[in-house]
Amino acid sequence: FLTFFAINTYCQTLTLEEFQKQAAKSGLQFKMPSGYKIKEIKENRDLQYSFAIINSEGTMEVRYSLFPMQQMLEEYEKSKKDPNVIMINPNKLYVGLMTANGMNMTNGIMPNIGDFPTEAVKKEFNADYGGNSFFEFNCEFGKGYKYGQFVCLHKENVADVIITFMSNDRYTHSDLMNIPFHSLTFK
Repeated sequence: FLTFFAINTYCQTLTLEEFQKQAAKSGLQFKMPSGYKIKEIKENRDLQYSFAIINSEGTMEVRYSLFPMQQMLEEYEKSKKDPNVIMINPNKLYVGLMTANGMNMTNGIMPNIGDFPTEAVKKEFNADYGGNSFFEFNCEFGKGYKYGQFVCLHKENVADVIITFMSNDRYTHSDLMNIPFHSLTFK
């Protein structure tokens, strides 16, 4: 698990170019949405993230957490040859990642995760799985925001992604998500 979270263990604000390079190494592409600018990374105990953006009105912040699988897949393949090592296939970890993320954001409340239709996820994100959950923040990560919605994307043998959308208005939240919704996709 430590390897899985290694890319997100630092707390430094990246430039757009640095984040795009990091995303590319994880099999992703990022396009800065219109009307958004980079937001400083805030250290917190709940969920480390690589990059954040905020709209010009300050009404929607989006945070991106990337979990590349290459190193874990290599370790998994090695573990299959050693009878003393038991390791879960890294392609199965996204379910636990979503659940843990949701529980961290809500201070222990089990998230109600809805799966996106498989064909839509393939077409819109080039991913093999996508799911999301809307919730009220009750954590350090969400400080300054009342509502959150995470989108989890999984691409077999490539990476897992959590995109967290943050706002203070339940009724405009979905509309505010429209502009940045497809900013990060798999290649």
